[in-house]
Amino acid sequence: MVSVVEVVKDESTSIYWSGNDPELADNNEQLQEETVPQQVIEGTMDSPVVKRLRYLAEPFPRNAYRPLQFLVNGQLLTGGISAMTDSQIAIEVQQESKDIDEIRTLDLLEVEEVFWKGAPFT
Repeated sequence: MVSVVEVVKDESTSIYWSGNDPELADNNEQLQEETVPQQVIEGTMDSPVVKRLRYLAEPFPRNAYRPLQFLVNGQLLTGGISAMTDSQIAIEVQQESKDIDEIRTLDLLEVEEVFWKGAPFT
């Protein structure tokens, strides 16, 4: 038996199968399910906190807005941004009891809020 499949692509880049073959319909549902998590991840990577972090990682703001406080898992880390990639941030944490600064690498989504001078950075 030969099946003829017509692939229709709309602006949302979803692919729909036309035809009466139940196996192809199952494949279409699996394809749609696989693309949803990626869209959710992309949406969270553009959250307001991540946008602020991207701005603060640029050369001028990196030096102008120091020290910053980062809320991570309910704990405040004080310091500055050392480096940043698309998904991670390196924070140079200042320890009051030590003379040596510690650099912590975190996922961008772990940072819950950024504070400057005790107030949320906007």
